[in-house]
Amino acid sequence: MLTSEQFDRTRKLALRLAGIELFDRHRELLAARSRRLRLPHAAGIEGLLSAAEEGDPLASRQLIGLVTTNFTGFFRHPGHFDAAADHAIAAAQRRGQARLWSAAAATGEEPYSMAMALIEGFRRDDPPASVLATDIDADALAAAARGEYGERALKALGAGRRERFFGEPVAERRCIRPAVRRLVEFRALNLTEVIWPVEGPFDVIFCRNVVMYLEACRRYAVFERLASLLASDGLLILDPTEHLGKAGHLFTPGADGLYSRRRLSCPPRSATRECSVLRQ
Repeated sequence: MLTSEQFDRTRKLALRLAGIELFDRHRELLAARSRRLRLPHAAGIEGLLSAAEEGDPLASRQLIGLVTTNFTGFFRHPGHFDAAADHAIAAAQRRGQARLWSAAAATGEEPYSMAMALIEGFRRDDPPASVLATDIDADALAAAARGEYGERALKALGAGRRERFFGEPVAERRCIRPAVRRLVEFRALNLTEVIWPVEGPFDVIFCRNVVMYLEACRRYAVFERLASLLASDGLLILDPTEHLGKAGHLFTPGADGLYSRRRLSCPPRSATRECSVLRQ
């Protein structure tokens, strides 16, 4: 278990490195995750915190892995992928190419599901579409880029999709087939950074189960930037349990976490200064 002092330092680092707010209820979860990262004793946590506070890149990377949630799965909320594929098909018909973005790609199940849905929707292995997959956790992205999954991860997929989109099992793991892999590009991105290494417009943006963990004053700024990167007829997809908060005026809500970009008569306010003021 983390001491009160260690937990307080972890909270400050999580906020500084990833914009993530931690509360007392997260203390036990972090202790469990530290065991997963093979940091079972206080000395291990102490060393990690000290190195991260000093700016050590590897320690900072481990700390981000400790405080971020990478729970994911193939085709979570299946209707989202149907909606995304339909929207991409319509966009490609209008503009010749569709662009999609998974803004919290974790270990890759979401962006690969998007790619599979595109292949199925367009009924071809080389659809006129692409998927950008980003995440703050470099280790999760590395796992995603490998595209290797065990049976536990694949159990949500029907036999047809497993056979079509994955190779034969090797050491109880199956690899994503090249047709799916070619559609997805992985890139590191911290949604709370000032500069995002992405360029719009995107026809569809998945940003599920990530903004809710950010410091309150950062959430508006993230949604504002997502809106600016959406095509005028673009689609934002959140988890059905999430809400936009003060950014609700930027989007028109649909059903089950689907939002379309709303055209505004004047530029929206920015929440960036609010965060800086709160930190002073």
